Amino acid sequence: MFEELLDFDCSCGRHHHLTTRIFHIEAGAAERLPEVLAELGISRPLLVYDNNTYNAARDAVSAALPEADELILEGDPVHPDEVQIAALQEASAGHDGLVAVGSGVICDLTRYAAFETDLPFVVFPTAASVDGFVSNSSALSIRGGKVTVPAKAPDAVVCDLDIICAAPPHLAASGVGDMLSKYIAVADWKIGELTAGEYYCEKIADLEREAVDLIVSKADGIASRDPEAMTALVRGLLLSGLAMQLAGITRPASSFEHHFSHYLETVPVGGEIDTEALHGTKVGVATVYAAKYYPVFAQALGRIFREHLPNRFDLEKVKELYVRFPRSTVDWVEKENVPTASEQLDPVLLEKNFEAVLKEADSIPSPEKLADVLKTVGGPYDYAGLHMRPEEFREAMEICCYIRNRYTLLRLMCDYDLFDFSTIGD
Repeated sequence: MFEELLDFDCSCGRHHHLTTRIFHIEAGAAERLPEVLAELGISRPLLVYDNNTYNAARDAVSAALPEADELILEGDPVHPDEVQIAALQEASAGHDGLVAVGSGVICDLTRYAAFETDLPFVVFPTAASVDGFVSNSSALSIRGGKVTVPAKAPDAVVCDLDIICAAPPHLAASGVGDMLSKYIAVADWKIGELTAGEYYCEKIADLEREAVDLIVSKADGIASRDPEAMTALVRGLLLSGLAMQLAGITRPASSFEHHFSHYLETVPVGGEIDTEALHGTKVGVATVYAAKYYPVFAQALGRIFREHLPNRFDLEKVKELYVRFPRSTVDWVEKENVPTASEQLDPVLLEKNFEAVLKEADSIPSPEKLADVLKTVGGPYDYAGLHMRPEEFREAMEICCYIRNRYTLLRLMCDYDLFDFSTIGD
């Protein structure tokens, strides 16, 4: 599987290479674990669980690896913070390989520990809830901020479809939400090339489009837990993660819709907001609104070169937006946003390529279509589904771009003061 992606010279001018080279996606795949570990030279593995993944997969995994040591990370949910990083690194001592039994946070923590200890590791996902199984970066909560750091891509993925199909339906809905965001991320990446000369690879962008189109086509089957459709969901999630691995950056798969989720995962927003909703669930909701406003944002860019507008980024004003949050969060925002990513904008390139920018924005599926997909698989599709009030949603959309210093259309709207956020969500 994915043999054609392992190593190739690309028309973008780069040589692409995958670290992850072993894939087993099948019913009963847990039985493959001993042979995979032997192939990787792992004789003393540490199995990393949380309480949920332990209950979901421990019987199958322990039957295959009865002598392996286990670490169950505490917390409901587990947060990828300094405490968990230290616990995992301490437990790794004396082992020659790691097995992440789970998805999302367990993968993020384990791949970071593998990077820090230079150990091989295997991902054994328990739900099709995110696209980061094979990523070479980890989303961690460090010093009050959500940060993406370099990590180690897994050497192998062993995905047992019996376990994946038995997972609660909201986990698959989260995976679908995470994947819908690729429509926005790829467009934002392309516009980064058109307006700021950013590196962009059409081959990798096409992989992301292929992955999300595959999943959208299987929405009905995913809703009914059809094994063929669930296989397609897993394959699409893996393909998206491999796109990031090939590019060496998260740009192909993450844009301002992810900043919305990272914002809710970072700041103590309070109220009745469902901050513990799965990452992909929050990303899916933000993607629907991103699709609604993306063409509007793209049109607004024209004012920059027509009216010779300056970049109005002001760090002190940005800090004021976060002043009601803990000092650690304000400090993080200050450190993260100097210099602002929007400085990359080249007004000459923007004017030259403006029609191409508008075309890219118009290529995104309608918000109604994206919402219908989320409804089909049983996921929230608007901010009310996250228990957010209109004013809370507007605030999140206006300031979430400063959680991560990335060149996005939302960041340009904020830094160039091109959009009235009091109208958003209507």
